[in-house]
Amino acid sequence: MIQRPAETIRYADASELLGGPISIAPTKTRAFGPESAELETIIARHTAIQPSRMLRAAYTLQSFSTGLPIFLLDLVASALCLVFACYLVNLHEGHPFNRGIWFQIPIYLLLQSVFFSLHQLYPGAGLSPVAEIRGVVRSAFMGLIILSTSNLVLGQLPRIEFAIFVFAGLCICALIPLTRGIARRILSKTSWWGMRLLLVGNQQDCTRAMNLLNRRGVPGYRPVGFTSNLDRREDTGSSLGHNNDAATIGRQKLAPVVCLVSPKSAFAYSDRLVFQFPSVVWLNTLTVDDDSVDTSGLPGVVTHGRTTPFLRFFPRVFKRAVDLLICIPLLVLLALPMAIIALAIRVISPGPIFYGSVRAGQHGKSFRMWKFRSMVPNADEVLRQRLETDEVARAKWQVDHKLKEDPRIIPGIGSVLRSWSLDELPQLWNVLVGEMSLVGPRPVPPDEIVLYASSYYEYTQMWPGITGLWQVSGRNDTNFETRLFLVHHYAINWSPWLDAWILLRTPAAVLMKRGAY
Repeated sequence: MIQRPAETIRYADASELLGGPISIAPTKTRAFGPESAELETIIARHTAIQPSRMLRAAYTLQSFSTGLPIFLLDLVASALCLVFACYLVNLHEGHPFNRGIWFQIPIYLLLQSVFFSLHQLYPGAGLSPVAEIRGVVRSAFMGLIILSTSNLVLGQLPRIEFAIFVFAGLCICALIPLTRGIARRILSKTSWWGMRLLLVGNQQDCTRAMNLLNRRGVPGYRPVGFTSNLDRREDTGSSLGHNNDAATIGRQKLAPVVCLVSPKSAFAYSDRLVFQFPSVVWLNTLTVDDDSVDTSGLPGVVTHGRTTPFLRFFPRVFKRAVDLLICIPLLVLLALPMAIIALAIRVISPGPIFYGSVRAGQHGKSFRMWKFRSMVPNADEVLRQRLETDEVARAKWQVDHKLKEDPRIIPGIGSVLRSWSLDELPQLWNVLVGEMSLVGPRPVPPDEIVLYASSYYEYTQMWPGITGLWQVSGRNDTNFETRLFLVHHYAINWSPWLDAWILLRTPAAVLMKRGAY
């Protein structure tokens, strides 16, 4: 019997979006898989929460059209500041205009664009003035510091050039926020600029928020309407539909951004909508009046954003590119050690060298995950005999399908392969063909899908990984609730830095052998 208390799954409250609550009552599960009907129900419910390609494409195109004018304006404003600073400083010193500045401008603009992007200044929809100013100041001076340092190393940083950079940085920090604000006011009057925004919440709050946003304008956002918690009989006709249909309505309106306006329902909806919409924002309060001071990206209210990186085009492309850049050299370097391992397996335990097990992958698609065979050929029969005769082992297996003293392991080499994770080296092939990633959640076998319940939709948005938070956080020593939390945390908080942190911790986790059995 597998029992999972409801209070431990803190993100199951949004199940109403699926038309009803998800049962996480104790489930009878056999040692070799759940009932097929229950498994099909889980898969049908949670793989249905797929973000449409239409919304992904809409988000990419709208981000580009919203950010491109601001990007070009930033380049022009920064170049003018550098030229202006060069002219004034040289005029003050009595020198002719330094034409060398024309070679410095492209380099600086490239550095500035990189730092602006890292500070999420593009497309910058809903970005608070404080965050924007902070990002501009940091980016401008980081670019100038790098440019000055490189010139100093090359012995080409005279005092006058340093003064130009300092003065130009001050001008950029003052001019860019001003030009951005003016540009947004002008662009917001066009029909093509801005991210289309769908509001979700109760009828009263959505109506008030919609009226407020339409009157005051939204920097970078274009409200298209709202859904409410009322059914068709109660609705006065002002809403576009029920909250449960938000994803469908978002696709119809090409609105890739959803805004949750009712505080009480924000967390209940956000955990599902964040995997249906490329971007989710929500409002903490609507107690302000129409004349309140605008202190954030949305007028008069405090906003918080939440996004799922895996729903966005560039993060997915970047992650895939990094996988290939690391995986291909690793396959070449490890070819000889892998050949030695394969030969040892064949000599010690006659039978197949590789073992392929079916796993659930991204978007619920099944794939065969490859490992070096570390178990005896008749592993299923050996396990069945142990579970039939050993009550302690049977109880442990029913909890997490793991045994420390696993009778299926090949004596000698099998335990070595598993304790040092060498049996997982063939999964580099899965990474190469795009079925897995170097970093991601632990691949889920079909007979464990039912155990994931309300977390399965989060898992299916990602590539399973060779390593991940589970592998560096204790592996088999962690309980199931911890595994679910790690899946949730990785899905919401993915970044290249998180992957780098996991990859750096992986060698230590392998050497310490914690939870490896």
